[in-house]
This record gives sequence, C-alpha cells and structure tokens, in this order.
Amino acid sequence: MAVLVVSALALVVGCAAPSPVAAPPPPGCLPGAAPAPLPEFRFARNVSARQEAGCRVLTVTRPFPGGAPRSVVLVDCGAPDPPLPAGLAGAPLVHTPVSGLFAASTTQLPAVEALGLLDRLTGVGDPALVSDPAVRARAESPSVTAFAPGGVIAAEPVIAAAPPVLLSGGTDDPAFAALRAARIPVVDWADYLEQGPLAQAEWIKVMGALTGRDAEATRQFDAVAARYTALAGRAKAVPAVPVAIGQPYQGTWTIPSRDSTTGGLLRDAGATWSGAVRPGSGSAPASLEAVLADDGAARIWLADGPWRSTADVAATDPRLRTMAAVGPGGQVWTRDKMLGPGGGNQYYERGVAHPDEILADLVSIVHPQLEPGRDTVYFRPVPAG
Repeated sequence: MAVLVVSALALVVGCAAPSPVAAPPPPGCLPGAAPAPLPEFRFARNVSARQEAGCRVLTVTRPFPGGAPRSVVLVDCGAPDPPLPAGLAGAPLVHTPVSGLFAASTTQLPAVEALGLLDRLTGVGDPALVSDPAVRARAESPSVTAFAPGGVIAAEPVIAAAPPVLLSGGTDDPAFAALRAARIPVVDWADYLEQGPLAQAEWIKVMGALTGRDAEATRQFDAVAARYTALAGRAKAVPAVPVAIGQPYQGTWTIPSRDSTTGGLLRDAGATWSGAVRPGSGSAPASLEAVLADDGAARIWLADGPWRSTADVAATDPRLRTMAAVGPGGQVWTRDKMLGPGGGNQYYERGVAHPDEILADLVSIVHPQLEPGRDTVYFRPVPAG
C-alpha cells in the first residue's frame, strides 16, 4: 500500500527533482550552461511556459488548425530525465541548450540568425525557399540537411541525422510518427496562428529557450516591440487613410479581417479597408466586383505582385484599371522588394521577426509625413506604364 501511495504522489507532483546520481551529458546538448529562466510571453497566446520541479514545460495550445495542445519538456543539459506526470506522458524531452536544430519553416530562420545560431542550424526544410543571403549560404552548405523539399518532411534523412530537436512547419506532418518512434523531439511551431504581429514575433523566445539564448531573445524582442509600439502610437494620432489590400487570384480576392496579423499591421499603420469592420483573425474571400465597390476609390493599393508596371495590373484583369490607385495621383505597391534567388520573400521570412520594419514601411506609404524620406524595406512602388 505504501508503494502505491508513493507512486501516485509521483504522478501528481510532475517533473520531480532530478536524481542525485551523476550522469554524462546526453548527446545533442551543450553542457556547462547555467539553468535557464522561464520565458515570459507578453503578446503570444498560442504558446505558454510553466516551471515544474526539475524542468520547464512549453505548451503550444494549437499546434495546427484543429490540433489539441501539445507540450515539450525542457531539461537542463546533464540533468537526468525527470519522471513525468500522466498529463505529460509521451511528451518529448529536449535537453537544452540544444547543439543543433532542424528548422522546417523559413519563419524560424530569422530568429536563428538574430541569436547568432547559424552554426547550430543543421537542417533546413527546403533551402530553395530561403531568401536571406547569410542563412541561405548556411542552408546550402554540406553540413546542413535538406529534409522537406516541397514542404513534405522525409523521415529517413531526419532519422539518419538524429537532430536534438526538429521545429515543425505548423502542420501535423505524417512523418512525425516515425520521428517520435526514433526518439527525435518535435517541437510544434505555430507562430502563424497567433493574433497580431508582435505575438508572432515573440516566438523568438521559444528559440531562445531551446538554445540557451533566453536573455538575448527577450532583449531583441523588447527592442522590436518598443519600436513597433512607438510608431503605432504616432500613426494612431492622425486620421486613418483608406487603402486597397491584396489582389485577385484565380477569380478570388482574399481580404484580411480586422484581427488578423495583416489587419493588425494595417490598423497600427493608420489605414482602413473593407475588412476592418469584420471581426476575426483570418481572412475572407471577396469577388472582384465587391472589392471594386468597397475599396476601389482608395488612392493607395498594397498588392502582392509581381508587377513591373501598371500595365501588368491591367493585363491581370482589365477591370482593375478602374481602381483609383492605378490612375493619376494613385499609388500601387507590392510587397516583393526583397526576393531570394529561389523565389522566397523576405516579407514572410525576416518580416515575421521584424514587424516594426513592416509597420515602418506601411506608415511611410500611408502617412509619409510621419516617416519622411524613408526607403522601404519590403514594399516596392509599381511605376505607371
């Protein structure tokens, strides 16, 4: 009976204090690092952290659309694996700081570079999609494994490389079952399911927790958040300017809703558009006729591209010539100024970690008097033609 009681208490307590028996550091982590603090998330809501006795627990609420919460247990390098409570049964254990990592999504790469961790980047999903020159040079080196060409993870090269951790691409990949069976920890990376640009950028703290760069991750994020908040405050003080956003694709025009990441950027830049009145964190399809009626009078159009001149706009659909932004005195911009050789777009790569730069671009376009003379980073003006 006493044995049963003790066993039950162990399940309730959670990650118990580690055994005093010394053990060699497990492979895949860097020994000698000081115990890491618990990351604190100011804006992100899809990831949380809690301290258990002997370990830290990171939990992703929605690892992918419709997915149930998943947790990963972080254990200091050199500490023995702690006993886990029933609620964490089967959760992957990651001994931190990790000595290497596989990144499935390009949105993870700016955090790797910003924290000075390119030497620990040992796997990239599809190097062809990487647009940053320094990261691309590392991704194309012989010491880095390409493991998800076309966005589908190939289990064999991952298992052969046995990385200390693999960061998911935000989906429940069929290869995960084989990786978990091979005891390769998979950390669900679902920054894109956050609500708001700063919440998405704050996932740099997840990278910091995995790699032992917690303090630097917090410092860098706080600087981004401070610049973003200050600029948004200036834009809020002036009247909002109507804009058109996006462009038609295969007969459908997708308009971001008010609380989406793009919607948050537009609102904070002092812009208004037809989707600003629609609640929700996603986007909604609209017909070209509806967009022409609702946003066609806007003198600024923030499109996707690639257009070299307004003649290309009209060639996409002749009806687009009626957009006020295409006519005299109008402005058409596309967010494809920084493209990699494989077609990767820095707007969706570096921009995820630096929403302050995207916001500054938008403010300089919508309210040029607030950012006079600024050269945009991600947006490119489309000349008349």
